[in-house]
Amino acid sequence: MSNKWKIFWIASFALVVFFQACGMHSWQEMLVSTADEKQMGREFDSLIRRGDPSVMSAGEVIFSPQNAAEKALYDYYQERAKEVRNVIDPKDWDGLLPSGNECGRPKQKCTKENFFEFNIITSKTKNAFAVPGGYVYFYTAILKDFKSESELVSVLGHEVGHVVKHHSRDRIVKQVGASAIIELLLGPGIGGTLATLGASFWLTSNGQDDESESDVLGFYYTDKIGISSEGLGDFFSRGLKSYDPVTGQCDEGKESSILDVFSTHPPSCERVNNNRKRIIDKKQNFPKNKNFVDGKSFTELVTAAGI
Repeated sequence: MSNKWKIFWIASFALVVFFQACGMHSWQEMLVSTADEKQMGREFDSLIRRGDPSVMSAGEVIFSPQNAAEKALYDYYQERAKEVRNVIDPKDWDGLLPSGNECGRPKQKCTKENFFEFNIITSKTKNAFAVPGGYVYFYTAILKDFKSESELVSVLGHEVGHVVKHHSRDRIVKQVGASAIIELLLGPGIGGTLATLGASFWLTSNGQDDESESDVLGFYYTDKIGISSEGLGDFFSRGLKSYDPVTGQCDEGKESSILDVFSTHPPSCERVNNNRKRIIDKKQNFPKNKNFVDGKSFTELVTAAGI
């Protein structure tokens, strides 16, 4: 065995001891720490803000309110996002906040109040996504598509769930595999490995298990807030021919196809039915719209803003 590999195995054993002594939450955290996640999120956010073509299509920009109507919508979005942030389970915060001054500004320590950053991107794409370190993005087109506050908050909770459960971090570890350990110990460090993934990595789909886990958290957060969790099912049922709006159910057999086997997301019917079951089991009876600004609901604020 070469000296290089002797060093590798000795260092690996040392890392196991260190991992246990420091009480890290997982092997993934040993490879990609919460500080690493925050740094990656900051770097991705900088690409978004300068309109880098690797992550932004032509015409896409960070939404900046230009008038009172746009500001009312933006403030509403931020308030709903804060509601979701405030009901994150305390034990989950333990695995989110990096130690030290890691929130991007001198002498600024990460706290529950400043860890997450919720942004809007002006775009015709109906999408929302989250990246490590608490950076969450909603496109204006998806805001226009929502039919209730429940849909907005449910999807906000779903995206926050991806961050809370470190889904991007776990995908990184799976993708780079053992090479991450080798580079961490013997090469330029994990940063070099992560750089090879490219900015587009953050825009790719999560796996089925990750999507399902985030759906569960989306339900948990809306339920804690006191707004209907039906929004997630309403959103995913849009366009499903077998969906029955009266019963809130859809026929998975009619919607499924062989292509579902290769899908990176669970079939929409499955997600709708699972969400409906959670609502029934909890006997949930909350309104779909509960917050208004000057008498305007969320959808009316979107219309007034003209985004």
